[in-house]
Amino acid sequence: MAKNANGIPLASVLIPIGIGALLWITSMLGSFFRLDLSLLNLIAVPLMWVFWLLGVNLMIAGAVVLFRRSPSRRGSVGSVVGALAMAVVVVVVFATVGMWSTMAPRTWFATHRALYQQALATDPGTEYYGTALPVHLRFLTSNGHVSAHRSNARFFPQWIGFPDDAGGYWYSPDRSPEGFDMYGMLCDAPADLGGGWWMCGMRD
Repeated sequence: MAKNANGIPLASVLIPIGIGALLWITSMLGSFFRLDLSLLNLIAVPLMWVFWLLGVNLMIAGAVVLFRRSPSRRGSVGSVVGALAMAVVVVVVFATVGMWSTMAPRTWFATHRALYQQALATDPGTEYYGTALPVHLRFLTSNGHVSAHRSNARFFPQWIGFPDDAGGYWYSPDRSPEGFDMYGMLCDAPADLGGGWWMCGMRD
């Protein structure tokens, strides 16, 4: 078994980092593709959060072990640089496609507004839950879909309850979405985000 200069098996470091990376990548892919799994979402979404937390913690633990067991100053510096690079990647990817819009809805919308504008080009169709967004935009909603209400209004759900109700962002340039249906729950006291955009059923 391969060991470092201190006689520590490399597997004790590489295995937790590898497993952590795999779990984290799985959670980010789930967040990116936002597959509409119907009832299975009740299990899949929490599971993706568990994968994300476990993945990040395992990668951090592996980086700490690597740093502490490095036999040289150069190796320690390399461990720190590698850990910082890993942290930057984790933060950037999570900030871009992670499932945090319900925790900070205004910040999420502000940082993704241009993508929502792009998503308006998608025809929502006539189905109750709308139609699927292009693959690279599906992370903008909880189910990967955009739906229509009345004339120009578009609904981008950020959460969908069981068996019904939802909350999210509206594009309604003609009027406030007050009273619009959100899969069973009516929009009440929507917050104006400017430019025809609103949010409803979300913490303000």
